[in-house]
Amino acid sequence: MSTDYVPAAEVRPEVFTSRAADHIQRGAQRGRELRTGIDSAIAGYRRYFEFLSIAEADVRAAASASHARLQGWSPEAAEEVAAVAEAAGVSIDELTEVIARTEIMTLAPAAATECSTVSFTRPGASIAAQNWDWAADFSTLWHINDSGSVPGQLRHVGIAEYGMLGKIGLNEAGVGVLLNILKHEGDGPGGVPIHMILERVLSKATTMDEALEIIHSAQASSSSIITVVTADEVVQVEIANSKKRERRAGSSCESPRAESSSGFLLHTNHFLHHDLVPGGLELNATSTSRARLAHLEGRTEECPSRAEDHSGGTEDHSGRGGRSGEPESTADLIDLLTTGPGEAPVSCTPAPGAAYGDRSATLVTVQIDPARRQIDLAPGSPADGMDRNRRYRL
Repeated sequence: MSTDYVPAAEVRPEVFTSRAADHIQRGAQRGRELRTGIDSAIAGYRRYFEFLSIAEADVRAAASASHARLQGWSPEAAEEVAAVAEAAGVSIDELTEVIARTEIMTLAPAAATECSTVSFTRPGASIAAQNWDWAADFSTLWHINDSGSVPGQLRHVGIAEYGMLGKIGLNEAGVGVLLNILKHEGDGPGGVPIHMILERVLSKATTMDEALEIIHSAQASSSSIITVVTADEVVQVEIANSKKRERRAGSSCESPRAESSSGFLLHTNHFLHHDLVPGGLELNATSTSRARLAHLEGRTEECPSRAEDHSGGTEDHSGRGGRSGEPESTADLIDLLTTGPGEAPVSCTPAPGAAYGDRSATLVTVQIDPARRQIDLAPGSPADGMDRNRRYRL
């Protein structure tokens, strides 16, 4: 297999901007305009599933089962998926191979390690940031997603893999979502795709309560952690297939420093809620999840505050806290997510010479500031300098 891939920090992501009359037209626009990327994503995941030794027939069956579950849970979302598929010239099940890739990957014994998330709860000024780590070979298979409002749905901006309606992002009501993959005994294919749960929160939720209601209503079959951030609060929902548990700053958990009265709420790629730790599994034999969490826990204890942000400007911190040790902006969270040689790979870079399927990278660095209705998206990891950061205000 080819060893070539585009380094994440060198990617110039396509921007999809939709301003449609309804969700069907929006889906059709997505399918038409992103057809080339959608074809590439389908091909990319088929290659990856083959690498993971998932039989083609099992991939098709899993995609079909997840789409059927989506139709029962959110017919409106299923209609938009169908519109994307028709306009892109692919079948619904082919498109769902991308949308439900997390659920399909439960058929493999191991998955790539991905994602470190840092958030801070402060009433009126909560913030969050994430390094989205994934297979380096997918560095060009995502785009910036500016999905416009349609009747009954909100505008939201973030990132999405080609073919997905949404992923990580922030909506115009100030509700944001971040994602880390997890693994638990009992995981399997066929559930509502986790990426459609994220999209429904972004499209429909105007409050934290509404976001949590959407997440809890979905019948999942795989495991993930969704971090929901609003100006007033951060809540993490750990999903262990059919079970869901919430984590908040200040409540008890298996890692007390990761969920402390300081206001920080951290997550990598293993379960932390005491109800779900039993049965929790490592993503793979070489997982760095625990080392990354320990690194972040240590760094939050010495978190500096600073005024200069990572877009080259200066933040106005008036009324936003500023007590010693508190992050004043998402730039402070990015400092925590920046690592170099000899440290736990929170900023993830493939090892030189790593082969296809065994190389992970931070593909995108995300900053969310709900109070400002602001999201920053930068290709690559924060250690790469974030020179191509894009800022959106909704």
